[in-house]
Parts: sequence; structure tokens; C-alpha cells
Amino acid sequence: MRTLERRGVLPGASVAGPVTLVLGVLFTLAVAYAYVLSLADGVNPPDWARVVGLVWLPVGLAGVPIGYYWSRDGDRQRLAEVGVALALVGAVALVALVVALG
Repeated sequence: MRTLERRGVLPGASVAGPVTLVLGVLFTLAVAYAYVLSLADGVNPPDWARVVGLVWLPVGLAGVPIGYYWSRDGDRQRLAEVGVALALVGAVALVALVVALG
């Protein structure tokens, strides 16, 4: 066992924190993009732009909890916690959009 490794920390935990933060930001931006597509009448991008913008909904929704689990007890766990908080804000906003328009 190397001296830098702590017990219970998964390998790659220092990378998982920033990845979780990026996924949380991308998920929240995808929710904002869904708001623009749903509520703005003048916005009609091509299909490829819709796919590129909205693909981060399922990727972020699945990736943030996995990244947070992976980064726990690591040296960059704070970044993962910020990513989870951003994803929670995005998830609440997505539920509000579905309830408002559904």
C-alpha cells in the first residue's frame, strides 16, 4: 500500500470530484436549455443541436451520483458536493418544468 492512499478511498477519487462537478454543471445547463426549448416560441434549433444540448440530462442524472460515490473521502470531495448541489437544483427545476407544462 502506498503512503498516499488512505483506507476506504477508491482509486481515482481525486479525478471523480472535478468530473462530478462538470457533470452537475452540464446537467443544470441542459435543464436550462430544456426550459428555453419549451417556453420560448422563437427558438427552434436543428435536431442535432437539440440532441447535443439535451444529451446531458440522462448523462448528468446518472453520472453525478456515480461520481459522488466514487469521490467520497477523497481529497476533492468538496468539488463533488458542489456538483451534487448543482444537479439537485437542476433536478428541482426539471420537475417544476414537467409539472408546469405537463
